[in-house]
Amino acid sequence: MSTKFCRDCADYRPVSEFTKNARSRDGLAFYCRTHLAERSLRSREARRTKPRLYRQPPQDLVVPVGYKWCADCDRVLPLEDFVRTVRTRSGYHAYCKPCHNKRGQASREKVGGSRTYHLSRRYGITAAEADYLLSKQDGLCAICKNAAAVHVDHDHATGAVRALLCFNCNGGLGQFKDDPNVLRAAADYVRFHTLRQHVINAFTAAGIGPVRTIRPGEPPVGSQRRPGARSTSTRSTGRSSGARRRTQAGEADG
Repeated sequence: MSTKFCRDCADYRPVSEFTKNARSRDGLAFYCRTHLAERSLRSREARRTKPRLYRQPPQDLVVPVGYKWCADCDRVLPLEDFVRTVRTRSGYHAYCKPCHNKRGQASREKVGGSRTYHLSRRYGITAAEADYLLSKQDGLCAICKNAAAVHVDHDHATGAVRALLCFNCNGGLGQFKDDPNVLRAAADYVRFHTLRQHVINAFTAAGIGPVRTIRPGEPPVGSQRRPGARSTSTRSTGRSSGARRRTQAGEADG
């Protein structure tokens, strides 16, 4: 990979312009050095001027067993109203399900909406990068160049995004397991049978028929041998079968 898409540049930049980031899928930062520095500066300024406050439950609040306090709506609710998680000691998130969903929606909007959130989690790209690829392909599938490109195609071994494909081409690659040898064999298969049908149609139109084309490896017409079968015929010596048996048993006349 020699280039990477910078979300703020809305274009591909050389990988040398990105810093390392072990948390990302490709090991590089989401933004080029220039925009990363600008974002870091704004983030530090926001923390300095607007420190983050963590709400604590009121000191006189009584929380019965099997219940939990929600820090957003300030209500004491049963545990089943909270989302489970292994990240906290209690095994539940700090917010009830409605508040948890609101925060999730706000987080998705912050990164560019549900589409970017989905693309980032599954493919490591943003909606802006997907739109950039789509514009480069004129909105068409990178393989058939005919149908609309609506699916992100990626390498299942490395996770790297390759291009945008239509539904049929994307599904076809998946069915053939991305194996070039199988894809070539399928292309040869279709080419052979298409040519075979053209030959039959041509002979039929000329009044010659019925015509059956010979498959690769098939013996000539009239031969009873199967492809690859060894000959079982023997030369006759003119003797009867009984004489041959006596000869083999050592009983022939001297």
